Amino acid sequence: MSKYEDYNSASRNYDNQRFAMGSDVMAAMIQFHCGKPLKDLHVLDAGCGTGNYAKALIDYGVGQVTLLDASPGMLEKAKVKLADAIESGKIKEVVEATMPPIPFPDASFDAVMFNLVLHHLEENPDGENFPTIEKALTEARRVLKPKGVLEITSGAPPRVYDRLWFVHLNQDIAKRHVKHYPHDRKWHEIFRKCGFNCVDYIHIYVDIPEHTHKALLDPEGPLKKEWRDCNSYWASATEEDLKVVEEKINEMKSAGTLEKFVETKNTCQGFYALPMLIGKPQLAE
Repeated sequence: MSKYEDYNSASRNYDNQRFAMGSDVMAAMIQFHCGKPLKDLHVLDAGCGTGNYAKALIDYGVGQVTLLDASPGMLEKAKVKLADAIESGKIKEVVEATMPPIPFPDASFDAVMFNLVLHHLEENPDGENFPTIEKALTEARRVLKPKGVLEITSGAPPRVYDRLWFVHLNQDIAKRHVKHYPHDRKWHEIFRKCGFNCVDYIHIYVDIPEHTHKALLDPEGPLKKEWRDCNSYWASATEEDLKVVEEKINEMKSAGTLEKFVETKNTCQGFYALPMLIGKPQLAE
């Protein structure tokens, strides 16, 4: 379960702003590094949410996916979205459990993927130490087959967050939020500690779908809980932070400058930079 966000509540509106970012590259990376056709792979979607990534990988031809999430609300959404895949056996199992333990036998999967999920595991991160993430990756190493693949998508670096207009409403939220994500060099250290070699680390530039982009540009979105629930960024905000945001938005509304603020501060230009890491288990000497 996320240590700082209520995903049972968020599941109701989650897909309004979410989509399977970079899933085409992800499928290609997993196939290449596994050295097997997609149809022969069994993938664990760890922290699967509403099943967006599982559905995308199945559509690309992955043989079987197992779903794991701590939120019953998210899993119910996933079951509806993937009903046909469940019936056909493409979804092998749907498991409700809280990481870092991963409740499967050793060497169960060809690939384990954590997509925009690991930052939820640390309760009070300092930006330098990530013991719970390390436990989760050690578990991933255990349930992977010897030639398996670890795939992680992580949050964007601070320079990318600055391209989102709402970050400029209160920079204190961003400073707190980015501490949930290991920085570039830290990822390599974590991989080594958990028994992986990092074999690829890339940034994917992903086009944001029109409906997602439109929702993100709602000038009054930050005032609405259902809008904030779609983005874990807002789970890092305190009540005092939200008051500052509300005051600033209402002040600009009164002055007639809110739409201009959104237009000038939003510089993502319809795409998002997504860091993706690929790991392979270290071979015993």
